[in-house]
Amino acid sequence: MLAGYTDAHRAADYAKSGIAACVKTGLISGRCSNTLAPRDNITRAEVAVIVQKLLQKSNLI
Repeated sequence: MLAGYTDAHRAADYAKSGIAACVKTGLISGRCSNTLAPRDNITRAEVAVIVQKLLQKSNLI
């Protein structure tokens, strides 16, 4: 699932399965079409998008 991202190797080993699950379900899609930026800080806007997607997928909004 993470093979298409050029910087997936930068993610901590313990986090890779969680990141892959989030990519698979569409909660995250990366910073660009081929990068995840796993060691960068997440912005408030990015958190807002993730929360919105999570609520939509849970049929809560």
